[in-house]
Amino acid sequence: MPHSNSPSAHLNTPSFEAVFLFDQGRLARELLYTEFEAILDGFIPVPDFAGTSAKATYLQLDAELRVVGIVFFLISFDAKGMVDRRWNVPLQQLLESAGTGPDMGGGPVRLACYSQCPVAWHQKNLWDPSMQAGNNTFIVIRDAVRANRLGLIAKAEKPTVTVSSGAVAPQATFDQQAFAREQAALEQRLHEYYNAELAKQVEQLTKEQSLHIATLMNQKQVKLHSLQQEHQERVLAYQQKLQQLSQENKDLQERNQTLKETLDIQATKVEGMREYFAHKLKAAQQGESSQIQLLQENFALELDAKIQAATAELREMLDMREVELFYRHQNENTLKEEIAQLKQETQQLLKNSGDQLLARLVKAGVNLVTFLPGLGEVAIPLDDIGVYLENPNAYAAAKVGVNEPVYLAWLAHHQMPCCNATDARGKACGRSIRAIETPLEFHPGESDRCAQHQAVALGMVADSRS
Repeated sequence: MPHSNSPSAHLNTPSFEAVFLFDQGRLARELLYTEFEAILDGFIPVPDFAGTSAKATYLQLDAELRVVGIVFFLISFDAKGMVDRRWNVPLQQLLESAGTGPDMGGGPVRLACYSQCPVAWHQKNLWDPSMQAGNNTFIVIRDAVRANRLGLIAKAEKPTVTVSSGAVAPQATFDQQAFAREQAALEQRLHEYYNAELAKQVEQLTKEQSLHIATLMNQKQVKLHSLQQEHQERVLAYQQKLQQLSQENKDLQERNQTLKETLDIQATKVEGMREYFAHKLKAAQQGESSQIQLLQENFALELDAKIQAATAELREMLDMREVELFYRHQNENTLKEEIAQLKQETQQLLKNSGDQLLARLVKAGVNLVTFLPGLGEVAIPLDDIGVYLENPNAYAAAKVGVNEPVYLAWLAHHQMPCCNATDARGKACGRSIRAIETPLEFHPGESDRCAQHQAVALGMVADSRS
């Protein structure tokens, strides 16, 4: 029976299954799928990948050791080298509905990767192969399969038997016109055959280039996402620093005003005492000189005592204020630790209460999917259900890559895109503005302002820096 080159024919009845593990772009380990299942079941650890998230490929091979299906997936290991128990990627099911990829020797393969994922919520668990010259992941896999370090036994191809046509009888007459017609028909069939083969090659090259372009676009998108997140974190840090400096400046002004008022009161008291003793000294000038000298000394001593008492009172007030602040910080830290412990206990209780039912649902292939603004449909892992139920907004903010205040500000802006700038009387501007579609592109105090108030905010920031 002739061998079919179509990927569907290979994929329906794969003869071998294997898993390759990569480390920093190079092929690090080759496993039979049965060995990989033992790793998934927790019987065999992989110490080389302990505490990391590795890139891996699931391969399906035909009887002649040609790749007919491939899934590029990610897998995480704990500190002991065991597979993260939350990992759940249906490799075989992904290949059943996957699109086609490049020809690796047995026709176009079935391919599932980040840029070509048939199931949307599994896309985050996949990765894109490199298709650059000199660093082509498909070529590395093809060469490794040909090397056959796993010791797979390939089925030899059956030789093609060519049945020759019967010899022409010597007495047969040679018809020149019939020969010309047969030659023209043969040329026409050859022309159609080569045109069809050329069309197939052009279509295959077009698919490979489209996959290459898609992988490059995803890489650029990941880099852009990282830069946007870094930019947003810097802007938020600058805003927090500016707010902190403004608050410190305000506190210092209030403290200086309080000290100035206290010094004015003490100066008034000292001036009153000075006038009193001056009057007393003037009245005593008519007496003996010794009495005048004694009064002067008493005046100086009492004046020094009053000044020292006033200074000691101010220092005592400052020391008391510092002690109050110290104890307040201690109480705040204690309360924060208690809140964190209560949150952890609540999450553990939530997890334990429904752990058996949810684990059965996950094993049955049921995924918990919810809709989060800014993310769309998101599959929630079993261990994250407690975190999600406790604070859905914080969970969504962490998934998007921003903090919760920024996410809440973006959510309010996305629901009602208008200018939130207020005037001196506290009245909001309310002008309609363009809605920002993703939280990463949203900057509080800038994206929720109209063009006029954005210019005012930039001017204030420039003045504060100068």
